[in-house]
Order: sequence, then C-alpha cells, then structure tokens
Amino acid sequence: MLDIIIRGATIYDGTGGKPFIGDIGIQKDVITQVGKIQEKAKKIIEAKNFILCPGFVDIHSHSDYFLLVNPTADSKITQGVTTEIGGNCGYAAAPIWGEAKERREEEYQKYYKLKLGWSRLEEYFQRLEKEKIAVNYGQLIGHNTLRQSTMGSVNRPATPKEMTSMICGLEQGMKEGAVGLSTGLIYPPACYSNTEEVLQLGKACKEAGGIFTFHMRSESDKVVEAVQEVLETAKKTGVPVQISHIKTSGQRNWYKIQEIFSLIERCQKEGIDVECDRYPYIASQTGLMQVLPDWTFEGGAKGVVQTLKDSKKREKIKKEILEIHPPKEDYLNKVLIMEVMSQKNKIFEGLTIQQAASKAKKDVFEFLFDLLIEEEAAISAIYFTMSEDNLKSFLNKDYIFIASDSGCRSIKGPLAKGRPHPRIFGTFPRVIRKYVKEEKLLDLSKAIYKMTWQPAKRFHLKGRGKIEKGYFADLVLFNLDKISDTSDFLDPFHYCKGIEYVFVNGICALEKGKQTGKCAGKVLRKQQ
Repeated sequence: MLDIIIRGATIYDGTGGKPFIGDIGIQKDVITQVGKIQEKAKKIIEAKNFILCPGFVDIHSHSDYFLLVNPTADSKITQGVTTEIGGNCGYAAAPIWGEAKERREEEYQKYYKLKLGWSRLEEYFQRLEKEKIAVNYGQLIGHNTLRQSTMGSVNRPATPKEMTSMICGLEQGMKEGAVGLSTGLIYPPACYSNTEEVLQLGKACKEAGGIFTFHMRSESDKVVEAVQEVLETAKKTGVPVQISHIKTSGQRNWYKIQEIFSLIERCQKEGIDVECDRYPYIASQTGLMQVLPDWTFEGGAKGVVQTLKDSKKREKIKKEILEIHPPKEDYLNKVLIMEVMSQKNKIFEGLTIQQAASKAKKDVFEFLFDLLIEEEAAISAIYFTMSEDNLKSFLNKDYIFIASDSGCRSIKGPLAKGRPHPRIFGTFPRVIRKYVKEEKLLDLSKAIYKMTWQPAKRFHLKGRGKIEKGYFADLVLFNLDKISDTSDFLDPFHYCKGIEYVFVNGICALEKGKQTGKCAGKVLRKQQ
C-alpha cells in the first residue's frame, strides 16, 4: 500500500515538456509511481483540474539565519518552495570566525535573541538538523564572510597569508558539503578585493567541484565591466559561474542590456559555463548604506557611523552621490525605507528618503546621514531603478531562470517587521500569475522548468526538481485559475493564493492552503 496517491492531476514534470494527466504515488520520501495507479493508499488526493509540478527550487536564498528563527519557513512553503540554496551575495552563516562571527552573534542576539555558537559549516548543518526545517537546504560559502573572518573590514588587498586562510576556509567548507562559493563584490569587505583575489578563490572553488555565484561589482554604471570580470573569472579558472539577480539598474543604463547579452552568449559559444538568475520585480532590496560611496564602508557598519559623524566627510559623500545621481534623477525619491530597528524611526518605514526627510522637516541628505547613524547603519531599503521591458527580456532568455533573492519570513512573529520586498512572499506564484497568465511572456511548462528542473540541474541537486520515479517527493499542487501573489511593496505581509498542497520529501507541509507545521526538509550536503 502506498502512503499517498495524487490522482488525476495535470502533471508538469519540470523538464519543459508537454503536460499530461496522471497519478503520482508516494512511498515515504520518494515518488514511486507516475501514470495510472491501481493500488490503494493511506491517503488519496483527488486532483482533477489542478496542476501538479515539482516543488520550486530557490537557488538564491538568504534564509541562513532566518531558518533558525522560523524553521517552518512560512513565506517559502506558502509559495511552493521546497528547496533553497543559501549563503548568497557573499554572506553565509558558515564557515565563520573572527570579526565576522563576533558581528553576526551580536546582531542576531540583539535583534532576534538567536544564539549562534558555530564556526564550521558542519556545525551549522547539525544545528539546522537539530532544529528541523521545513525546506531542503544547501549552502554556498560566502566570500565576504571569509574575508571579514580573516582580515576584518579593512580596505586593502589580502596578503598571501590571508589568501591562504580564505582558501583554507573555502576548501574545508566544500569538504563539509557546500555547493560552491558566492561573492558580493558591491558590499564590504569584498568590494575591497581585486580581481586577482576573486580569481584565486575561483580557482579553489573549481578544484573543489563547486559553482561560483556573483553579486557583481556593479549592476548600474559599470555593469558591463562587472559582467566582463565574471566572464574573465570563468575563462581563467574554468569554474562554472552564475550571475545573481542580473539587472541593469538606473534608466541611463537600461540600454546596456544588449551588450550584456552579447558578452554572455559569445562566451557560451566558446564553451564558458555561465548562466544567470533573476526575480520577477523591477525593484531591488539591499542595505540603505549602499547609497554611500564604497570608501565609507571600511570598518563595517561601525565604520560607516563614525564616518557620517564627520561633517567634512558628510559633504564629500553628498558631493559624490550627486555626481552619480544628479538632482534631475530624483534618486532619493526612488529609495524606499523598508525596515529600521529602532521603534523611534518606525514612522519612516514605507516612505522614500525624500518623503521621510519632508516628514522629519530636514534636508534630505541631513536626514539620510542622521538616520544611518541612529540605526547604526542597520536599515534595509528598496530601490525602484529597473525597467519592466528589460525584466521581460531577462526572463525570456533560456539561460536565465527564477530565484527570489530573499530569506524566509512570516506574517507574524519576529520576522514580520518593516516593509519587506514582496518577492519574499510572492516570487514564484507571481511568475505564473503575471508572466504566464496575464502577460503571456512564458508558457506554463517553460516557467515551471525555470523554477524547478533548471535550477536543480544547475546546482547538481540530485533527485530533485523533476517528477520522475525515484525522485524525492517534493511537489506543489495548485489551482491555475486562482494562483496569485498578494504581497505588494506597501502591504507586503500576505501569503499567496491558489496553492493547495506542498510536499517536502513526501510529507505534507501545506494542506488545502494551510501550513501543517511539519518540517521534513533535509540539509543537502554536496557529495565530494
């Protein structure tokens, strides 16, 4: 007798092929039958007129610490995500030591009462397994974390000894099951690294059998040069590279999209292994301090605060921001305050910097600098700087697939704070609702492929991302007529509609649209 039969569903198997009507049999954590099933089962789900597909695979996640705050991974399970890859944009929960560990322990104890207590990746994995998490979870090693662990937040090249320390951390993490390395070259302290440092890490990642994912050095004025640096890394080291959340930020840069495509596709024809991912929104989310010049980041958040207390440096910063973003751009009216940590400044959440400055009756730069000081630079912001036409072009490319660039959150509890980006709650259903049903940019089979089998293949997630006998029973059953994202920028705390069931390793995590609280996710250690 089978554990579960899902009967009469319209099945999209994840490969991009045509759908078919059939049954799925589940025994323990595995799909054991696909087709017409005559056997009995302990539980039968009648799925006529519903779509059944593999669970969505989110290879650009930031759930590293949030999974310990919210092990049921509410915002991921409710949108059909069954597998995540964390440690993106250069920041990873492990391996971690030194200054990086001290800062993270201080931050998460202060804001979430979360005690960390690990250094090695295996120790972190064991902590996740002890807590029991709702999604399958693999990990990238963070370049920024390695650098801060080794040499703090200083603005200088790494010494040979420091490079050895970073590479040893990478190699040890790969041995303990990481899937690769990520970097965030726009963020401190990796923004202080030179291309040679990136190449050395890329070579070590290649030798360890990993993938190298890039939050590039620029996604705006120097986006073409940033793409070239990624491609140079791939050419010189042979490491597979993944461009994270590929974009052209700032209207003056939108036209560069064709040159970016040409560079990538020329390299692909030469046999270079490069692909990309993107979220289905035209606004990004990152720290508010990213509006500042790179030189202000030395010393991390504490260094930023000290710099902003210096009136002469404030004038220099203002001048540099205006050189990049002249007044006609109205730039600070396109940057929305997403989340602050103090109760005093909660009144500014959901307002642009310009709107908040007016509310505070301050000059916009005086307000910006004072707010960063008061919040110890721990402010998240949303940047409305992208083109919908470019987004559609990105989504249409076969080598660009879907990822959320978000950590798990909830509509209640400690993670229900601020005005978070709606991608946290709606990325995958949004693709189906907006770009399949409404815009007809993608057909459903292709969209599901971009969210399941394609990313699973890319990250070598064995037995996941496809409906096939012998594969793990990570599945999503949804109503095509009703599936939709309901989160928006000013009112984000809403789960998706239209998803009926989510199975993770054969266990029902979402039943009739409601979470069951069952946590059957597995830590996915890469096999060396």
